[in-house]
Amino acid sequence: MKKILFSLALLLAVSVFGYADQTTGPNYLFVINFDNGTYAGGKLTLNGNGQSNVIYFSDKPQVESGHMGIKKFVTIWGEGEQNFNSIPPNCTLSIIKDEVENNSVFILSNPEVNGTAITFDAELVQGKSTAKFEAGGLFLDTKLGTTSNN
Repeated sequence: MKKILFSLALLLAVSVFGYADQTTGPNYLFVINFDNGTYAGGKLTLNGNGQSNVIYFSDKPQVESGHMGIKKFVTIWGEGEQNFNSIPPNCTLSIIKDEVENNSVFILSNPEVNGTAITFDAELVQGKSTAKFEAGGLFLDTKLGTTSNN
C-alpha cells in the first residue's frame, strides 16, 4: 500500500511541477514499471517480466489514458513536430527498497527494446543511481504535439 501511495504522490508532484506550455498538445505522463535494471556507461536498462508496458495519461483539456507495449512506446518516440527526439525528456527513476525511496533524474534518448527490456542513452542530472537496482517505476512528463504560434 505504501508503494501505491508513494507512486500516486510522485505522479502528482511530477504533474504539478511540469514545464511551460510550448505546444498545443496535451501534457502526458508516461510510467514504465520494471522488475529490475542497471545504469552503467551512460545506459539505463529496465527489465520487465514478460508483460512490459507503458501506462500513460494526459491532463485537461484533452484527457486520455491507457497503456501500450514498450515496442509501441518506442515507435511514438519520434512522431510529431514536438517529440522526444526534438525535446529529450527528463524522467524520474524511482526505486523503493526496504521502504526507503531513491529518486534520480535523467535525460533520456535513443530507446531500444530487446524482448521485455528497454534501454536508453541516459544522462544523470540529479541524485545518484546504483549500477544495479530492483523494481521501481520510470516517470516521464512531457508535452507532445505541435508548436504553438504565440
